Amino acid sequence: MSSRSNGADPAGNLVCPSCALPREVGHYLCLACWRALPARAQASLKRRDRLARSRLRELLDQLHDGTPLDRIEVAP
Repeated sequence: MSSRSNGADPAGNLVCPSCALPREVGHYLCLACWRALPARAQASLKRRDRLARSRLRELLDQLHDGTPLDRIEVAP
C-alpha cells in the first residue's frame, strides 16, 4: 500500500492502494484489483451520493488491514 495519503507515488503518478500499480484518475483501484472485488462491493463503491466518501473509507481501511480483495465488504 502506498504510504502517500493522496494515492500518488513520489513521482506524482496515481497508484492503486492495494497493489501499488498505476491506476486511472477517478478510479479507486487499478483495473485488476477492481475486478477482484465482489460484485456487491463494486456496486456500492459505484454509487455517488452523500455516503460515497464513507464507503471509500471502508474500502481503504480494509485494504490497510490486509483484507483480501475478494473478501472486501462495503456498506450499500
